[in-house]
Amino acid sequence: QALENFKRMIGYLNADHPALTWDGAGEYLIAGKGGMMIMGDWTNGWFQSKGYTGYGWTASPGATGIFVALSDTFAIPAGSPNAENAMNWAAVCGSLAGQEAFNPQKGSICARTDCNPALFNEYLQSAAVDWGQDAIVASVVHGAAAVESWVTDYKDIITLFVASGDVAGAQAALQQACVDAGICK
Repeated sequence: QALENFKRMIGYLNADHPALTWDGAGEYLIAGKGGMMIMGDWTNGWFQSKGYTGYGWTASPGATGIFVALSDTFAIPAGSPNAENAMNWAAVCGSLAGQEAFNPQKGSICARTDCNPALFNEYLQSAAVDWGQDAIVASVVHGAAAVESWVTDYKDIITLFVASGDVAGAQAALQQACVDAGICK
């Protein structure tokens, strides 16, 4: 069903869509040349940084009740020369004050449950409610739900699907990529 929904949406793509990055597509919205895009929370922060407020949001077609998630994380390698400073920085990032200062600017919801919702804009308040009630599904595209080889195959298959519109072929290729990655049988 997801591929069928996506196929219906392909007809609305601008002709130069393959050449655009996510923020390039966002510039179309800001300029009034685009109608919609599917993107994550960071777009909210980016729009704010551009002073753009003329946007709304909704679930992707067929995805109501599903929250596609990924997590920005910070690693501190063993033996780091400044491990103590890195740990202190991570502690600030994870603190209530750090989350309440950083996340509204980035355009992301708080990782903590004690953040003050009033510090977040309407979109982020809505996203936080969705996080609390929707089914959480890890993002394949961002590597949260798949090994890198599967992510690469997935992106290639979807790129070909956008060009061909072949639902059955894309579905078979996605299933085979899952098998090849050792995830599916």
